[in-house]
Amino acid sequence: MTRKFIAGACALVLAALAGPALAEPKVAPTPRAVVADNPRDKDHPADMAAFQVDIQGSKVNAILYTAAGAGPHPTLLFLHGFPGNETNIDLLQAVRRAGWNAMRINYRGSWGSQGKFSYGNARVDAAAAVAWLADPANAAKYRVDASRIVVAGHSLGGFMTASAAAADPRVAGAVLIDAADIGARKATIVDAASRQAAIDRLRPDTPPLVATPEGLVAELERDGDQLRLAPLLAKLGQRPALVIGAELALGPANRKVVEAARAAGASAVTETYLPTDHSFSDARIALESEVIRWLGQFDPKSAPRPPLPLTAAYDPSNIFARIIRGEAPAYKVYEDKDVLAFMDRAPMEPGHVLVISKTSKARNILDIDPADLAKVMAVVQKVGRAEVQALGLEGFMVLQNNGVGQSVPHLHMHVIPRVAGKPAYLAENAAADPKDLEATAAKIRAAMK
Repeated sequence: MTRKFIAGACALVLAALAGPALAEPKVAPTPRAVVADNPRDKDHPADMAAFQVDIQGSKVNAILYTAAGAGPHPTLLFLHGFPGNETNIDLLQAVRRAGWNAMRINYRGSWGSQGKFSYGNARVDAAAAVAWLADPANAAKYRVDASRIVVAGHSLGGFMTASAAAADPRVAGAVLIDAADIGARKATIVDAASRQAAIDRLRPDTPPLVATPEGLVAELERDGDQLRLAPLLAKLGQRPALVIGAELALGPANRKVVEAARAAGASAVTETYLPTDHSFSDARIALESEVIRWLGQFDPKSAPRPPLPLTAAYDPSNIFARIIRGEAPAYKVYEDKDVLAFMDRAPMEPGHVLVISKTSKARNILDIDPADLAKVMAVVQKVGRAEVQALGLEGFMVLQNNGVGQSVPHLHMHVIPRVAGKPAYLAENAAADPKDLEATAAKIRAAMK
């Protein structure tokens, strides 16, 4: 499946504009993990471990961002580019907020890791990092789900990702971000002048590496045929892979790599192309969104819900209909014969209240009779006034989603406290403690009288 994406802004959040080939673009949901922090898990908080992995006698520097929760967690291994100035740490942090562990290594001979840097050594290092994560002792210590290890990499790291995934069937999937087809450069070296030009191009990037540009070019000339990207990507076969290309950098080359890999047997490759540079300098939100959406297939609870259709038959089994009938509990703050107001179980802010019609079978604002809507809005006003009084608010907002962003197919109005200087993110929020919900509901109920 091929998709093109353009970064865009949408009200309070940035989202990626996405659409299948030959279709009109549409707004893809921005995963919560991209734009909002999670509440602290006091029993199993998110953490960071820094350590060294022994690879063929050299100590390789590694960082592991561990996700909150008891786990075990799916885990992303991230492999950096050449030489690795773009760390992509923001991507790793977003992945962790989505419930994944995220590990990053520095290859041998790079950024303080022991040993010598070479393309061949980096391939070994990537494979060794996968094996380290899959080791039962390490998996137990860091709450790693060894059945859900995904490898991702940027630029040269994209090539190393394909190499590691092709070599180890334990890798569940691969993410190649503007991946470099290293071996393709061999064909450009045809004489002494072109060899020197290749050396000169590498020289500015080699200071952080224990390597010389002359040595790297010699390796490319010697082993270039084994450093082609498409054959490695093809070896993934039916395992899923995501290729994210930068239109202003390696995107065109990535398209050709995917085409060749598919022809050779890669049957589960998804392509995404963003109109940005090699470092995704002006498309970080879009990059993170695409990676986390794709990772959702390995961890469905972290995947954003698809939008509800705007037109469909009313479903009397939806949770709000069940609350109205008394079949499901709710922390109520107001109720009359026509309207019910109760606490949102996953509030954007403490005091977040939902207001619904008890009599209307409207799925959204397009369906509801104006007279029923007026009754709902009258209670919205009462709830807002009560929140200000009970919670000492300086402001609140009223929000109502139709289709995109709507989680329950029964018209509902959100009355949400606002905190000065704190952004409001339109994303799925974590469930609140029931004791906190009841305590806040009691305050608002008292102010409603």
